[in-house]
Amino acid sequence: MLLRLFFILCSVTVMVSAQTALPTGDKFHDLIMDVQRLQTEGKHTEALESLRLAEELQPQNPIIPNARGSIYTAMRNFDKARECFTKAKEQSPNSFEPKFNLTELDYVQGKYAEAEASFAKLLKDYPKIRMQVRHLIQFKVLVCQLKQDKVSEAEITMKAFTFMDDTPAYYFTKASFAFQKNDKTEAQAWLIKAGTIFKLQDNAAYLDTLMEAHWIDNISVPESVGK
Repeated sequence: MLLRLFFILCSVTVMVSAQTALPTGDKFHDLIMDVQRLQTEGKHTEALESLRLAEELQPQNPIIPNARGSIYTAMRNFDKARECFTKAKEQSPNSFEPKFNLTELDYVQGKYAEAEASFAKLLKDYPKIRMQVRHLIQFKVLVCQLKQDKVSEAEITMKAFTFMDDTPAYYFTKASFAFQKNDKTEAQAWLIKAGTIFKLQDNAAYLDTLMEAHWIDNISVPESVGK
């Protein structure tokens, strides 16, 4: 079984795992699945313990520092998260995942100029990335631009999306412009449309992005960060 993990972790980090062949029933595979389950449940200490056991089996697998960094990000321990993602990047320098996660750290810390530049570089460096991930990154670029009041640039970025796309980027883009204008009624209307058309798992990463931008509420995101 080819294991491709796409973690959406506690409203912060998206991690597309290294493309590692892990047969069903393999102990390492089972432990990584357990990490994912525990993170989804918000059991960070238990997730770290399962990850430690997985690391004993495959200490050089870049999935390990990526997942550990994601847990620390969910715990809002950004210094440790950055250390982990940097280690993953060193272990697998050509991989998309740690580069994305390092950029996402800038985003969740409100470093919008840095995040915008790094997200744009990812799009340039990985031109063949699948559309679902490309649209999400383009959307994050747009939010970074709006948070910097670069409205005209965001209007150019939004041309990448249409209402006929197979992703909810168009609807969340419309909501983002409304949030930027502090029109929460219009923004909510666009979010409702997205929820009507797309499944929860399709919308989750976009909702996380808005939570980290402090445009929709999330108790796990401190108010003082990234306003």
